[in-house]
Amino acid sequence: MAKILVTGGAGFIGSQVVKKLLDEGHEITVADNLSKGQLTNIDLEKVELKKVDLCDANQVKGLLKDQEYCFHFAAKIGGIGYFHKYPAEIIRDNTLMYSNLLDEALNSNSFEKMVYLSSSMVFERTSVFPSKEEDIFTSPPPITHYGFSKLIGEFYSTGYHEQYGLKYTIYRPFNAYGPGEVPEDEVGIAHVIPDLIKKVYVDKQYPVEILGDGQQIRSYTYVTDLADAIGTLTFDKRTDNNDFNVANPKPYNVIELLEKIWEMCGPKDRPLKIKHLPTFKDDVLKRIPSADKIFSLGWKPKVELETGLKNTFDWVKFKLNA
Repeated sequence: MAKILVTGGAGFIGSQVVKKLLDEGHEITVADNLSKGQLTNIDLEKVELKKVDLCDANQVKGLLKDQEYCFHFAAKIGGIGYFHKYPAEIIRDNTLMYSNLLDEALNSNSFEKMVYLSSSMVFERTSVFPSKEEDIFTSPPPITHYGFSKLIGEFYSTGYHEQYGLKYTIYRPFNAYGPGEVPEDEVGIAHVIPDLIKKVYVDKQYPVEILGDGQQIRSYTYVTDLADAIGTLTFDKRTDNNDFNVANPKPYNVIELLEKIWEMCGPKDRPLKIKHLPTFKDDVLKRIPSADKIFSLGWKPKVELETGLKNTFDWVKFKLNA
């Protein structure tokens, strides 16, 4: 059993990792400002909750006292529209939160390792597919402020290790999805799967509006698969001072994704019809990972896209009817 602080532990990915860590018998403290996270995502009888602003160094002081691990999920994050709407807040706050935590980790005598949740967006300008972990060093830096903020966090992780000996593990999830992420009213603020479910099932758009030509390619990773990898492999010494793509690497374009969602929850009396809208200027056309490195540790994704989409839709439908 380890004593673990999970930042953003009431959020979409963080709460699933908290559940996995609790199942494994660890002692969990959640640090969350609840700006996006929900109290209903965590069991307050099993975890200690600290409502803090991680951008404030004074509030971070003492947060890692007696903690052995910090799983850092707190971040300014959203879909492509979110990246374009809040670029200054994203790069400022994501950098502040992580640097404050790293400095605090140096003051903790019990601290073992920092676990940093990066993003596939660090590869947004790569031309190498499937992208391996080492391709980060030859790919151009990200264009979006979110992607760049995550790349800065990776360099923070390696820098604090090289100068101070602080151990780390970097995980790069590729397009996490599943129950827990609420569709937003404004297109692009949430990610593509909840956006499309909302357009088809809630808004009943016809034709369905998508950004660009729909040929943007991604690999989608179910959130419990991601939590399983992070919640177990972190304690494997092979992950010390290492970085991993975490993905179900099978690629789909947006039209293929929309076709599956239409078949699942669209009207049965008419065929799918699509209206193409202008996309955002920094939309990434292709992002396909190699997951061979994490597969070599024995982890494999269990939930395929069709099952994951159904689970996600069932959750959205339940939330709407609750």
